[in-house]
Amino acid sequence: MANVEKRSEVYPECQWCAENVGKIAFWGNVGLFAVKLFCGIAGGSKALLADAIHSAVDVMTATVVMVCLRVSKTPPDEEHPFGHGQVEYITSLFIGLSLITVAIFILYSAAMDILRGVRTQPDIIALLGLIISIVGNELMFRQSVCCGEKFRSPAMIANAWENRADVYSSLAALVGVVGAQLGFLFMDRVGAILVAILISKSGLKMLKDAWHGILDRSLEEDLENQIRETAEADPDVLGVVMLKTRAIGQHRSVDMRCRVSPDKTLREGCVVAKRVEERLMKEIDNLGLVTISPTSDDHTEG
Repeated sequence: MANVEKRSEVYPECQWCAENVGKIAFWGNVGLFAVKLFCGIAGGSKALLADAIHSAVDVMTATVVMVCLRVSKTPPDEEHPFGHGQVEYITSLFIGLSLITVAIFILYSAAMDILRGVRTQPDIIALLGLIISIVGNELMFRQSVCCGEKFRSPAMIANAWENRADVYSSLAALVGVVGAQLGFLFMDRVGAILVAILISKSGLKMLKDAWHGILDRSLEEDLENQIRETAEADPDVLGVVMLKTRAIGQHRSVDMRCRVSPDKTLREGCVVAKRVEERLMKEIDNLGLVTISPTSDDHTEG
């Protein structure tokens, strides 16, 4: 939690946005869903209605993000000594599965309309709804991705890219509506299919990222090198013989074994380890659990 507070001190102007990113996404998507549903029905656009269904899923996932972000900030306890950060990856997994489910439904519906020969020409109000959707989702994307990158939150970043997926899906729907208004009546259904393809692409990416997070993928190589170099900068550290890292939601976990002189006592070795830990906590952002053990063995484990 100390590192989260440190990020808040570095970006105090972002604190309100970070705390309310879920609420902004929720109410923003509620508004966009209402606009797109109304314009889709009034304008007779299948593509826009598909986009409205996408926004309905956004409302549901935004609710999950709000709940899970609150849970992920819960301090470690006896049953969860590593904290609750993994819930953010579960959130991303849920969002990805929801997007793929919606994509399949839209794809099936639009394809069946084309096979049945259904042809409609959307009214101009459908264009208005799509323009509002594109602008609104782009603004929410920029707000959420900014907070997610600064506070290193997988759930915030997943939510942001879900909003960017909405921008692309609205652009695809726009192509279909404009094409239908130009006389190519099948294009509205083609637009809905394009929306489904873009939604499924975003969903698959989120599933991949969430899966890697749940399986405790190690931190980036450059960051591990920085951690290693920071530890070896201590004059009493002769080298790092073991380093294991992983991401736990917004936090980073480090398990390290440092080699010290065999002339040092166990107490002196522990003092060195504590000093290295404090240095890492100061210089590396978002470190959560840090375990450093001194050893006189020079056998390198990784």
